[in-house]
Amino acid sequence: MATKIKVPLTKEEKRDHMLRRILLFCLLGSLCVLFVELIDRAYTVEYHRAFDILYIVFAVVMLIEAVFRIFRHSAKEGFLDYLKFDKAEFLWLVTCPVVLACASLIPEMAGWRWLVALKMPNVFGRYNDEKVFEIIVEISAVILILIFVLPFFNLVAVAISRPGQTVNLLPKDIDFWGVKYAITDKDFLASFKNSIFITAVGTVGSVVVVALAAYPLSKPHMPLKRTMMMFFMIVMYFSGGMAPMIVLMNQLHLMDTIWAMIIPGWVSVYNMLLMKGFFESLPPELEEAAKMDGASNMYVFCKIVLPLAKPMVATIAFFQVVGYWNNYGSALLYISSRKDLYPVPNFIRNFMGMSPQSVSGLNPTLATYWNNVEKSYLLFSIIPIMCLYPFVFRFIKGGLATGAVKG
Repeated sequence: MATKIKVPLTKEEKRDHMLRRILLFCLLGSLCVLFVELIDRAYTVEYHRAFDILYIVFAVVMLIEAVFRIFRHSAKEGFLDYLKFDKAEFLWLVTCPVVLACASLIPEMAGWRWLVALKMPNVFGRYNDEKVFEIIVEISAVILILIFVLPFFNLVAVAISRPGQTVNLLPKDIDFWGVKYAITDKDFLASFKNSIFITAVGTVGSVVVVALAAYPLSKPHMPLKRTMMMFFMIVMYFSGGMAPMIVLMNQLHLMDTIWAMIIPGWVSVYNMLLMKGFFESLPPELEEAAKMDGASNMYVFCKIVLPLAKPMVATIAFFQVVGYWNNYGSALLYISSRKDLYPVPNFIRNFMGMSPQSVSGLNPTLATYWNNVEKSYLLFSIIPIMCLYPFVFRFIKGGLATGAVKG
């Protein structure tokens, strides 16, 4: 096996490697400063001055490097040759000093500092190999993780902090009164039970309906298959709207019942197409061998096809769990007088629509901890889905890829 011979770098190559790392650090640092100020403006006011100074330091380092490089390049190849390949960087170089000065004097112009993105082609262009793509992917992944994780940490911090404080990501003066109130609130627990029932029954019913619809449509010899597929596609893109659904639920005597929040979600054409694609990817020899031994279509479906479709069943079930658990509109449309049937999202929305002053006479402590209780409700509504996701992730990753092979 041939071994790679590592050629020692020259002093100039070492300098270029160090320089591009410094520029990458300054660029990412500048973007991080802007990103933090953008998403957390209300809680980082006391740090804005430090952030501005840090951004100026990063910008000055990149400016100095760009000026020296322009002079060197112009002396060797000419200024027009530099401008031919680095127009974006030159535009940033011209506007950056003006933007820095204006942003320092006029806070409303701070948004113009995002022009630092014009520096990205030059910095990433120095990594002229496959590392560029890896760097971009990793940066994007970190940013997405921060977008989803930081609000959750803020939710936890506010829920367990003493009221009347500005809380960012870490709790201050830990106080579990709001959490204890949410756990012992009978109305919230009732809505939690409603959500569990709606999610469980709705998910099971949806998986059964979708599987029974997808299996015959996956057979090439099914009569009127093209007509039925056309019908499903039309229904998928064009629905009757809310008014016909309300009329239908009323005619079926399902208004103000828990079933009005369950049955309409049983049929999902998108999930049916995913399941159909998975069934079509199974080798037909399995069913043929079972039928030669005298197995019926229902036996083949229940004992052979469905066990093989566990990844797709888990994927669709998880989609439906998330959809039913977070469903806010159904109760709003179909439940008018039975507030005791409200699921968790509607209960939280009603609580957020109230004012602390309305309960201050009955429960002054609740009025004081109002924001903590609100965040505790939100926290407990998120936890079930968070606990479920790790168990079904491996099925989702494989199920989606397999179900999309055919359609």
